[in-house]
Amino acid sequence: MFRKLYVPLTLTLTLLLVAGHLPKAAAQEAAPRAPARAANASAPRPFQVAYLRASLGVTSTLGWEYRCPRLAVEYAPMLTRHLGLAGRLVGVAGHPTASTPLYGSWIEQVPNQNYRAGFVEAEGLLYPFGNTQRVRFALGLGGYAGYYKLNAISSANVVAQQVVAYELATEQGGAVGYLGSLNVEVALGKQRRWLVGLKATRQKGLGGITNLPGQSLTIARQL
Repeated sequence: MFRKLYVPLTLTLTLLLVAGHLPKAAAQEAAPRAPARAANASAPRPFQVAYLRASLGVTSTLGWEYRCPRLAVEYAPMLTRHLGLAGRLVGVAGHPTASTPLYGSWIEQVPNQNYRAGFVEAEGLLYPFGNTQRVRFALGLGGYAGYYKLNAISSANVVAQQVVAYELATEQGGAVGYLGSLNVEVALGKQRRWLVGLKATRQKGLGGITNLPGQSLTIARQL
């Protein structure tokens, strides 16, 4: 009698196990497969990574009279791993000193000499080795437009390094041209959100402005 009951029970348990397994297998087959390149879904898109950068350096007056401090603030989005953009506001201010090669130590005796300028710069940046490295190199090419005002000496009567008489003249107007730059930066920390570096710039424009050099220290933070 026990043998007669054992065979039907065995068949029943087998059928129940098979029936329970079928829905799970069907659900696994119906579930969508994960994309093979899930990592690519999180790759940065254009303008998704950007930097806020400040720089402090020196440049020349438009007529090469003397060197002046240069301060700039820029927004720099990355387009790809090798291409970026930079929009920049630049301020330049200075006055001649005794070390100015064009004059002598007497130049400091003449008051009201100064230079003021403000520019807007736009620049495209090429990162030949990529912009995610610890050390980053970039070549820049762009243009600038702005306004300047120069109060300078037009004539002077100097006797034994003493100014006896002088006349001042004012030159002002717009400035438009193009620029090129060489940039190197080092990323700091594990997340590499901070950058420090050097920037060398050459500007050339209209109105007799030729080959104005500029060198700056830069610091940037990823937004």
